[in-house]
Amino acid sequence: MAKTIIVYASFGEGHKKGAEALKYLPDAVICDLLDFTNPLLRNIYSLGYLTVTQYFPYLWRVLFFFTKIKFFSFCVDKFNRLIFSSFFKYLEEIDPKIMVVTHFFPSSLITPIKDKKKFKVISVITDLRVHPLWVSGCVDHYFAALEITKQDLINIGVEKNKITAGFVPLREGFLKDISSESLSEKFCLGRRPSLIFVSSFQGRFPSLLKSIQVLLESFNIFFIYGKNLELKKSLESLDSPYLRLFSFYDEIWELICASSIIISKPGGMTVFEGLYKKKPFVFTHYIPGQEKENMKFLIKQGVAKFARGEEQLKDAIYYFDNISDKLRDDYPIEVRDIRKPLSSLIEKWSNA
Repeated sequence: MAKTIIVYASFGEGHKKGAEALKYLPDAVICDLLDFTNPLLRNIYSLGYLTVTQYFPYLWRVLFFFTKIKFFSFCVDKFNRLIFSSFFKYLEEIDPKIMVVTHFFPSSLITPIKDKKKFKVISVITDLRVHPLWVSGCVDHYFAALEITKQDLINIGVEKNKITAGFVPLREGFLKDISSESLSEKFCLGRRPSLIFVSSFQGRFPSLLKSIQVLLESFNIFFIYGKNLELKKSLESLDSPYLRLFSFYDEIWELICASSIIISKPGGMTVFEGLYKKKPFVFTHYIPGQEKENMKFLIKQGVAKFARGEEQLKDAIYYFDNISDKLRDDYPIEVRDIRKPLSSLIEKWSNA
């Protein structure tokens, strides 16, 4: 019997990373909800999400709006419970005492079997602002990143005593105290400040080559290009000793710690990790809905900017470079690692 099951849904990588950050929990198993359907439907869900968010963002905005309508959500849940029936059989087999979810999708499905099996459900919110789909009557406790996240939950109808605020899931490497001197020596950074560009599947950076050519005059640049080999080839043509290219980097906390600014999209885990390390952000693209809400909040707090073109990208980077020392000393947002309070709650419930 698994004591704890950690469930995510692989619409993008962020929710998976959030789940994997919790794998330290004792007697825990991690699973992807999308593994509990046939390969065709899995591809329709995951590739459909990526296609719509990349090529038809306005359609995604419309779908995002409709999910706020209770009747629409009810119908979707009924359909999904049929599609993911094998997930319910799996829960019957492993008989968990506690389920932790890092995506709203699983918690919207499990009400029937939770009523039967009587396990506890913890929802770890992997965004800064809360969409109504995060809220389900079957959730026993919520972990929220910030007080504003907690207030969103309260406004939707969640009781205050069911919410713990100020904590986020973090991969273990982010908890390490890594000296800037050791990172500078490892990556041969010299006296230059460094930037990290993180390209997602939807990655778009305005006038990229022209911008980077200018930035390389002043900065070291780490660039995560993912599976975009065409992007890699274009960047390699710059032939600069100050440009480091990675398809991925297992210990990405090293690159983030070594960098003074993160240039990416406002996905939940990227935001959590950057906030924990007190880094400013420059966002060049976003998925309508939750990512836009993440971005708007961070811009309002003064730790992020949105760059629509080459000049805005450069201006935003130079702006944060100029105030980096002041911002680091007076960073307006604090998040803490979720391990201690989550483990304490699970231990309490497990021994009940």
